[in-house]
Amino acid sequence: MKKYRTGLALVLAMILILALPGCGGQDKLDPKHPVPLTLWHNFGSQMEDSMSALVDEFNSTVGREQGIIISVTSVSGSAAVQEKLTMIAAGDPGAPEMPDMTTCYPATAMLLQEKGLLASLDEQFTQEELEAYLPRFLEEGRLDDGKLYVFPFAKSTEVLFLNQTLFDRFAAEAGVTMNDLSTFEGIARASLLYYAWTDARTPDVPQDGQSFYTADSIFNLAQVGVRQMGGDLLEGEKLNADTPEFQRVWDALFEPAVKGGYSLYDGYSSDLSKTGEIICSTGSTAGITFYGTQITYPDNTTEEVEYTVLPYPVFQGGEKIAIQRGSGIVVASSTPKRKRPRPFSLSGSPRRSKTCASSLPPATCL
Repeated sequence: MKKYRTGLALVLAMILILALPGCGGQDKLDPKHPVPLTLWHNFGSQMEDSMSALVDEFNSTVGREQGIIISVTSVSGSAAVQEKLTMIAAGDPGAPEMPDMTTCYPATAMLLQEKGLLASLDEQFTQEELEAYLPRFLEEGRLDDGKLYVFPFAKSTEVLFLNQTLFDRFAAEAGVTMNDLSTFEGIARASLLYYAWTDARTPDVPQDGQSFYTADSIFNLAQVGVRQMGGDLLEGEKLNADTPEFQRVWDALFEPAVKGGYSLYDGYSSDLSKTGEIICSTGSTAGITFYGTQITYPDNTTEEVEYTVLPYPVFQGGEKIAIQRGSGIVVASSTPKRKRPRPFSLSGSPRRSKTCASSLPPATCL
């Protein structure tokens, strides 16, 4: 949380400095007459509460000192935000006014940048500050002209979450190790063993084995899996399913899913993890807050558990690749009169996530 707060301060400072209107040609604004800047974002639930608290903190500290106030004028789902931004880029009748800053994906940012609606952010950072971010996150925000337009603000990757408490009980009897979970083929084998192991614990109740694994997004798994093996799942807008790489993905998913080792669930894996219905899943690093340290079984009994976060699995012989998830933030373009240099420096800058920088191999993070 501390790193997130520092990162937010850096991004907001950069954005506000870039977008601030001049005050009679002077560099310093009048704190008694603060300049309002609009912000759109797509953070809901707990993230909205955290975002609101941080914006309030900024307004009452740095913003108050500098004569700046952030006004959140739209909080809606990611798809809705991108739809409104696309309308703005297209100049559609009835399109809302472009906000000073907004969460945005690179594809949408490209449409805005082509119309000259976005500001380049490179000059607002020192090289030292940029080096504090994962390079791949920054690369995604650089558009066709090589300039940085989409700053990594709420980025994540995917990892493997493991209920270590329940896994240890199973592994000790079934002869499975955590190393088996480094590949999707190993997870498939472990899931079939887990279903058989849980089914055998209640011999008087047939076919009541439990699922071992699920993925937040089967599509993400297929897309990344094919890429790990050197192929592409999509060819333009066409699904490229007639390939050996896709066949390997299918083989790793089909049997465990049919035989109960995998749970096919239309929701987030953390839902099933919190009830002990699965013990292993792939999902976004941003989802770790939803797992907790306690599971509540269907019979309403509870148990304290520990989780281990492992690198994203690969298909045997494949390259260590995981998908990028999450959005960045963009800033509306300005005129020379509206720009001014950075008037203050920050005491710190965000560091790389410990998970991605040290515990996992770099190629696994991105």
